[in-house]
Amino acid sequence: MQPLPEVGDLVRDTATGRVGFYVESVSGRFLIRAVHGGAEWEAEPLDVQPATPLRELRARAAEINARSRRGFGG
Repeated sequence: MQPLPEVGDLVRDTATGRVGFYVESVSGRFLIRAVHGGAEWEAEPLDVQPATPLRELRARAAEINARSRRGFGG
């Protein structure tokens, strides 16, 4: 069994291909927040893996850009 991600870790849901930030574990499922905001989703723990460094870099850059467009700064 792989270790539980830490809150804020960028993860990939292999069942959907989506990348997001780990929020918490609820009733045996992982809650993941979309990188660009929006609705959180649940994923099976076995379908979740750490995002690759390149995916993480892209996702964090996208989050900074989205915040900048909303006027929150980086």
